[in-house]
Amino acid sequence: MSVLRIKGNLVLRILISMNILLVVCIFFLYRPDNWPVGLESLGCLVSFILLAITLFLACRLRKKLIDDRQQRNVTIGLGLGLLWTVEISINNFIHPELPLRDHIDNLFLFVIEFLVLGRAAMDAYYGGKILPGLKSGFWTGMASGAVACFTALALVVCGMPFLLSDPLNIKEWADVRATAGTPDMAVYFAYQTFAGGLMHLFVLGIIVGLILGSAGGLMGWAARKIAGVRA
Repeated sequence: MSVLRIKGNLVLRILISMNILLVVCIFFLYRPDNWPVGLESLGCLVSFILLAITLFLACRLRKKLIDDRQQRNVTIGLGLGLLWTVEISINNFIHPELPLRDHIDNLFLFVIEFLVLGRAAMDAYYGGKILPGLKSGFWTGMASGAVACFTALALVVCGMPFLLSDPLNIKEWADVRATAGTPDMAVYFAYQTFAGGLMHLFVLGIIVGLILGSAGGLMGWAARKIAGVRA
């Protein structure tokens, strides 16, 4: 087990811990009219619990859940997460217009998920079973999603002026202001971005990672069987 893989596992745990802290910060910094209750507060509470459970599993059960191969996949996932950071940064700092923004989002999504799928297929091929592919999708997805989540939540806490100056956000706010449930544009986009960050971790990261891991695992296992028949 290399030092790089060990540090990758440590970075993952630190990122999840930082995400928990950022959720708490958002709860206190951005207060809708019905604070401290309401859907926004419930979302913070549920996210806090899910992140705490994820951190517990990553810390207490890592020796049982992460073998040497998956240690490597955590490090790979962190690298893929940096691609999410680039995508989020382009949208919120450069502010490209539509439909270019959608094309950029779709390109990054395709590249990241394709690499997760390919890594899962490779692990299953060399492992000779579907399970290594499934585990690969889970850990690469979780690690990449943790980076994306941290980027989005840190943007809410530290970069709100960039969100408020985005022409698309300004237009959206003009359209939804009357029904947004808050008179504060910052509060509205804080929780919109908050939801997007958590979606990157739990949906695009873990859930889609498991789906791609299953598909890649089946592909890698089937490829090995076909190669074995031909041999």
